[in-house]
Amino acid sequence: MPDEVETPLVIGARNPFAIAEFKKGEKIEWNKMEPEQKRRKLADALDMPYEKLFDPKNESPLFVKTGDMRPCAPVSSPTWAPNPAGSNYTVTSRLFKDPVQGDLPDCFFIAALTSVAFSEPILIPDKPSLPYYYTFYKPPASEGLAPIADPQFSITNLLPLDSNNIYHYSKSLTAGEIWIAMYEKAFASWVGNKSDKPDYSKICTGDPILALMNLTGRKFTTYKPLPGTNPVTSTASRYSTVNFTNASDIYNKINSACKNAGPYRITAKPMVAYTYDPRIQTPPAGITYTDATIVGNHSYSVLGVISPYYIVMRNPWGQTDPNPTGLPPGALASGAWYQTTDLATSNDAIFGLKASVFKDYFKGFGWVYP
Repeated sequence: MPDEVETPLVIGARNPFAIAEFKKGEKIEWNKMEPEQKRRKLADALDMPYEKLFDPKNESPLFVKTGDMRPCAPVSSPTWAPNPAGSNYTVTSRLFKDPVQGDLPDCFFIAALTSVAFSEPILIPDKPSLPYYYTFYKPPASEGLAPIADPQFSITNLLPLDSNNIYHYSKSLTAGEIWIAMYEKAFASWVGNKSDKPDYSKICTGDPILALMNLTGRKFTTYKPLPGTNPVTSTASRYSTVNFTNASDIYNKINSACKNAGPYRITAKPMVAYTYDPRIQTPPAGITYTDATIVGNHSYSVLGVISPYYIVMRNPWGQTDPNPTGLPPGALASGAWYQTTDLATSNDAIFGLKASVFKDYFKGFGWVYP
């Protein structure tokens, strides 16, 4: 593949676990299901063979079709009211494991929000009382300059509920907290016209690194290949995987933006990664997306690294495939890492992916910096 410079991305995959619950009208205890049961449930709810769900080229309902926003369709004629499942905004711990994407293909934003909560939780303010105030940042005139703070605005805790009084969008795994739902609503409001009843279709796809910048006001720069230049030694913060000759160089580049946390290496800056959309890009030969661990046209939070040469990430869906079948042997790490008991489980959506597999399946990665 030729050298490549990253441009603003259009990334978005819906959470199939959330879609299945809404279509079935039930709360599904996914973590108590055997792998094959989980796959059958998803295939039945989304009316497509499981192994075809995760690749956009299969016309999967997880992805927005070109020129067709039906897969993104927000709740029709919603009732705007406090979410009956919880209305407490406390952000006492700003848990990075809390965000769970809902029935919108806005993984780019939820992955970015998770990364901020993980690396720099102080940037997520507490909101003790109504109304809730937010500040987002516009891109600067050119890369490397400080983003521009938009005027602060406020929203209420009214959320769009369907005809059964159910909330469909992103949520927190901590019962009663709505800080993720409110951030998502605020972002939709900011991207639109700053209404307290925003159009969520405005945030159906996007660029996870730009979302990091929108959230934090931090900078980013793109690696621009020139003859004789080397991404390993560059000072950029956004990279295409095709520009790295060796997978170990990708690992080393991500590791260079990490810090020690006890025996572990965790990201020192909010960081994300994103996969190919095979409809418009060509992944390396033989690469297809066939399970809920590595998904096409999807964004992930990057949390750190673990030796030897594994990159630790989190899926904003809040879980992954408990027994992925589409990845090569040795692709996934096992054992304890930071606040995760065992990377081999899928209950918290955190996993370690071998750098060589990351290089093949992921299109790019990056972070923001002061």
